[in-house]
Amino acid sequence: MPFYSYDDVLRVSQLIQDMPCEVSEELRGWHWREPPLLPTYNVKINASDLSFGCKTGRLAFLRHHVRAAEAIPEGLRFGKLVHRVIADATTTAKAILYCSKPTSGIDFYERFIDYLPMVVNVNGLSDDYVNAVNAIWRQAALAYSSALDKVVTLSKYLRLDGIVSRVVPWICEFPIDGRLLGLSRAIRLDALIPPALIIEFKTRRPCRDFEITLAGYVLCFECQFKIPVNHAVLLYMEFSNDKRSFKVYENILRIDDALRMEFVERRDLYASKASSGVDPGIPEDCDPFCPYLGVCRSGD
Repeated sequence: MPFYSYDDVLRVSQLIQDMPCEVSEELRGWHWREPPLLPTYNVKINASDLSFGCKTGRLAFLRHHVRAAEAIPEGLRFGKLVHRVIADATTTAKAILYCSKPTSGIDFYERFIDYLPMVVNVNGLSDDYVNAVNAIWRQAALAYSSALDKVVTLSKYLRLDGIVSRVVPWICEFPIDGRLLGLSRAIRLDALIPPALIIEFKTRRPCRDFEITLAGYVLCFECQFKIPVNHAVLLYMEFSNDKRSFKVYENILRIDDALRMEFVERRDLYASKASSGVDPGIPEDCDPFCPYLGVCRSGD
């Protein structure tokens, strides 16, 4: 963890089977033309903005109407780095398997470790950020080398594409289009395990806002691919103070009617404030990671 093996996919699939989730037909993403999913405003909300939980919707007003400059907090910068390294590690693992064709886990491990300085530029990064990069890369090396060792023992007749899909079962930064549901076009899922297991990584503390945002991603996925999705996964990564190690907490989430409606309400609030041109005011509580915290709380 956080790099899923094929065994992890089977494990999560079994857990999902034991977590029944009923979803009303009108709340499936392919019903975007009808209320309550039908967007009522022309403005397209950035999907990631939903995760900040701005109670008055001022975040959307500042971004889409005022077009105020944002300031990326340190926590978001670190989260962005973590996402990029996970995606780079996934791509590199597939490239090594396809191009170098390692015959064992140790062969893969050595090649993968050697690729780190060629893939991730750590120049200018602080020591703790470099520690995080190394920790993630090392975890990927261990996970994928172990998976390769298991796969190559199955049969000597396995073809390369089948081996790669068993060792690295997910697609990182999978693109979906959110426009039909009132969101931006360039939505990227952190990871997708075909056909329809959606996974998001988080480096901040768990909160309901992440779940609401994930419900939006699921609706957009259903809208585009016409595949029902009742569950999705949030992987929370908790790093040590020096970033040399981390723990991963897995939250398998039911994307039920209540969560889908929370997404609709959040989307409509943001869209209405972005469209009205009237400042909705500062909420009582602000997310400390909001990129507009300096605008709203400059005098605090």
